[in-house]
Amino acid sequence: MRREAVSALAKHFKDDPDTLALVKSRATSDDDGRVRTAAVEAIAEHFKDDPDTLPMLKSRATSDEDGSVRGAAVSALAQGWRDEPWMFEFLRDIAVNDPFVRQEDREDNPRQVALQVIIKQFRHHPETLALLRDRAENDGDEKVRKLAAAAATDFVTDVADG
Repeated sequence: MRREAVSALAKHFKDDPDTLALVKSRATSDDDGRVRTAAVEAIAEHFKDDPDTLPMLKSRATSDEDGSVRGAAVSALAQGWRDEPWMFEFLRDIAVNDPFVRQEDREDNPRQVALQVIIKQFRHHPETLALLRDRAENDGDEKVRKLAAAAATDFVTDVADG
């Protein structure tokens, strides 16, 4: 219920001065990771221009205890701030250093989310191929290794095809 309430408040009452404060508090301190995820997504979608949004999303992407929240924040940042000069380095740091450990097969790994964004948005960055090769060999998560290996192979094939 709280997850839907947070989303609805942000969507329908974004002009109410108390809404942003409430949604921010859910993003940072709710006990349920699904509520924090919904709040992160709502803030990114409805309050992008607030000066506290970017630092809050960066904080959630790097320090939330729940991998799904970190992944949602990474996605939100990559979507809303894709052209920022710091974005590749930020994503690379997440792809290499996020502490996620898979407990269930269906979980979203923030390292995987960051790599997917890099593959999509930074394919021609000079460090992308080296990062993909590193993650294909050194990531602790099999799904991330497979994603990185497949992307590195595609990358090399695309370059060879010219």
